[in-house]
Amino acid sequence: MSNVSTSHNVNPFVAGKSEPLTGQRLARIGYKKTKDNPNPLQSVCVSIPHIAPNWITENVNRLLPYIGTMLENAQDGIIRSLYETSQGALGTVHDSDIGIEAIIGFLEAESTGGRLTGEYLSAWFDSNLSENLTVIIADKLRFNLETEEQIKTVERHLNGYKGLIVSLAGNKTMLQPNQIAGIRKALDVAANDDATVSRLRAKLDTMEKKEKIEDLLEL
Repeated sequence: MSNVSTSHNVNPFVAGKSEPLTGQRLARIGYKKTKDNPNPLQSVCVSIPHIAPNWITENVNRLLPYIGTMLENAQDGIIRSLYETSQGALGTVHDSDIGIEAIIGFLEAESTGGRLTGEYLSAWFDSNLSENLTVIIADKLRFNLETEEQIKTVERHLNGYKGLIVSLAGNKTMLQPNQIAGIRKALDVAANDDATVSRLRAKLDTMEKKEKIEDLLEL
């Protein structure tokens, strides 16, 4: 396999060992033994260059029909996610739920295996909540952020919110009612059509339902 050659070798795929060449990606073609296929082909891989952005822009008109289908499939995935997260109680879907920002957020999540990872939520917080939340916290504390002590105090509160939101990446995370309420207020400063906000609110909804069930079981 070569970074400069137009030919790329097909090699056996070995989990944990097969890697792409520097600056390339690893295309994996896997096969599993099943009842209907007891002798599958060997799983293989190929190190190939990433698709160059100019490939897309130069052929965008020809790609449009397929891009449209991809976006519609993403919308279907969003609706499925909202329906399942609501435990089957979903009654309406708003344009903001399936708009372009929501689609992009869904595709970003899909690229990480459909999970809201801690790394993703940390970066999302910095770019979507940090600035507005800083202003709100400072205003709440009646700080003008003119002293180092005030700045550090606001940063401490900001990091507290960030830590709670990042913790939602864990499937077993359970928060206190006051923490959930605090996160909900923090999410209010984000864009209304942000798909990540919708997914985080859905996680909080599920968390509150679990707490209510546990309280009921204690009676």
